[in-house]
Amino acid sequence: MPSTSQLPKTIPTLDFSLLSHDETKHQFLQELRDALFHHGFFYLSNVLPEAAFQDIKSESLKFFDIPLEEKLKVAMVHSKHFLGYNGLGDEITAKNVDWREQVEFATELPEPIITDEDDLYKNLEGPNLWPSSRYLPSFKPTVSGYIDELSELARTLSSAIEDAIGLPSGSLQKFFKEIQQAKLKIIKYPDLSSRSADVASVKREFDNSQFKTELFQGVGEHRDNDFLTLIYQATPHNSLQVKDYNGDWIDVPPVENTLVFAVGMTLEYITQGVCVSTVHRVLSPVPGQGDRLSVSFFQSIDIESKKENVEISDEAKKLVAERDASRIKNKIGFQFQVAEDKPVGYSVFLNRIKSHPKVGERWYPKINKWVLEQVKESANC
Repeated sequence: MPSTSQLPKTIPTLDFSLLSHDETKHQFLQELRDALFHHGFFYLSNVLPEAAFQDIKSESLKFFDIPLEEKLKVAMVHSKHFLGYNGLGDEITAKNVDWREQVEFATELPEPIITDEDDLYKNLEGPNLWPSSRYLPSFKPTVSGYIDELSELARTLSSAIEDAIGLPSGSLQKFFKEIQQAKLKIIKYPDLSSRSADVASVKREFDNSQFKTELFQGVGEHRDNDFLTLIYQATPHNSLQVKDYNGDWIDVPPVENTLVFAVGMTLEYITQGVCVSTVHRVLSPVPGQGDRLSVSFFQSIDIESKKENVEISDEAKKLVAERDASRIKNKIGFQFQVAEDKPVGYSVFLNRIKSHPKVGERWYPKINKWVLEQVKESANC
């Protein structure tokens, strides 16, 4: 493997079709191993039919064109499961307002059974809020089909990761339920030069809060909490950036009909750092360039599983230590960490409240108050 100082200022591209052929499978696994270990962020080509990209893009654009009152009917504040629509300024990352609109869906699951306050984290799973078929007759089947297709892809990639980093078969698969939740976030980053009244309204809302409203932030620098992320950049904006080991920002421009793979913090922890989760962000579109559209898929693990990692070799541990010794440690905003004595879903639940205080205030006011206190205290440390 190359040293971190020798790595190029671009992320690699892996051809997913190589995995399907015996004569090229080894090449793919070798490239996957290097990408997971050195970058944690890479392009994945030849992964879906062109029609799948076009269909999800078309339906996503249609959603943002429906009347505001229809979008507000499926607002996330109506969902105790953190699913639904968020308007401009409804989400916070790294203590700054995210200048984006988005709608979130997940694997369709029934309402969980909650017996006491300790079970509230189970509300991470539950039914979706779907927009009216009167306005979007093809939206639900298209989105549901895309989630199913990428969930199957995520399973295939999980098995490939096992092979690539030398884990016994099933080492990662054991963290997934038979019907495992995945989430899909459809995001519009508006050209703020055409939304001056909306910008002024959001700024007034946060005038006396602990949160900033700097306009450059589409979404602030962060690492994804989940197992893995698959990002479809559906418009030509050069807005996505990832930090390299020297702390420099690298552009991740869109490539047609290609996904961007990001290692999540959960996968990094499970593999004891062999797979590295990388800090990234999205910049607001350059004024005059129009709105940016992105569709991000997040594969999670069983929220009732406990904090656990897999065994790796002493040689792998040595390589991780050598890599991290030359790596600038990138600080990100305050995150609740997985506790030793609680299911992994508990910390995910707290982080969701942190990112969506309006949902927390409506459905979990007591916990929401405590979460905001922890965030405020972290700023004083």
